[in-house]
Amino acid sequence: MTGFLYFLGNTLRWPALKTREFISLHAYLLVIYLITYILSQNGINQANLVFTLGILAPLLISIGQGLPVDCLDYKTALAKELEGN
Repeated sequence: MTGFLYFLGNTLRWPALKTREFISLHAYLLVIYLITYILSQNGINQANLVFTLGILAPLLISIGQGLPVDCLDYKTALAKELEGN
């Protein structure tokens, strides 16, 4: 439960602390949704594939660029956050 509350708190603070990242992520997601909608309206069968790859691409790129495997471990994340202050 503590880990869930920690990440919930980070999620609520993120738009205020890093507004540019927040807006760019949501703009990207909106573009993926629009592309998927346009493809599905035009009868292209691979619209679901485009959507899936578009949503997973940022995560896969982050992992490829060195996203730590323990990024969802709240104890490690909390230690790094407290160490940075």
